[in-house]
Amino acid sequence: HGRRIPEGLQANVRGPNRNFRLVRPRLGKEVDFANRITRLHECLSVDTKVTAEQLKTETERLMTIIRGNPQIANIANGVYLPVVLPKLVADDLGVELELYLSGVNNSYTKTFGDRIFYNRQDTLANKVSVVDGSRHSQLIHRTKEGPVIGLHFPNPLQGFPAYANREQMSTLPGGFILSGMDTPIAMVMYPDVLARDKNTPSLDMSALRWNFSHSFRFMPDDHRLELELIGLFSHSSPFSSGSLLFIG
Repeated sequence: HGRRIPEGLQANVRGPNRNFRLVRPRLGKEVDFANRITRLHECLSVDTKVTAEQLKTETERLMTIIRGNPQIANIANGVYLPVVLPKLVADDLGVELELYLSGVNNSYTKTFGDRIFYNRQDTLANKVSVVDGSRHSQLIHRTKEGPVIGLHFPNPLQGFPAYANREQMSTLPGGFILSGMDTPIAMVMYPDVLARDKNTPSLDMSALRWNFSHSFRFMPDDHRLELELIGLFSHSSPFSSGSLLFIG
């Protein structure tokens, strides 16, 4: 199923509830990639200059790397989403995350006109930082230089609590990054996949800290999408998952 085998972890991990699942989007033709890039640019009011051809070519390159490594090849059995991380425009991650969440709102309400995105955080400025050991600082460094193309794997860690999401990074091959800032970008590009209905897995942004004690989680259901705060040492949930980004 593309789920990480939880061996050798101190944190408690639960088996996934398979009723909470994702459906792989159609990504065969160049126009499929073009539609996702257009949505990103329109909903975030940015122009990454990344073309559909570039996104498709890089997706194929990254998948070749994954499928050629028997230790990680099975992750390709799960859902993967090609994403484009825009160049960072703010030094403060909280400010940048607020911009991304605005894009989530635009994309979600555009896709589901009768639903609402609830973001209960008044302001994130000076409140968001990267968790040590998540490798997420590698992504931040690269996006300061320009756009980054990667493969977002939404639920290879379903049933892992936030602490286990972080703990398992030490045994993953290089190229994998624990998801944080890439999760709202994936939500902007693929709301139909990641916020489909109440049986869509919730997504933890475990690479990010809010005020050093909490992180964030996207909670979808049939009527709304909500961004909620979770404790970094939250109990495992069979319907919630950490995500991984692969950048090769």
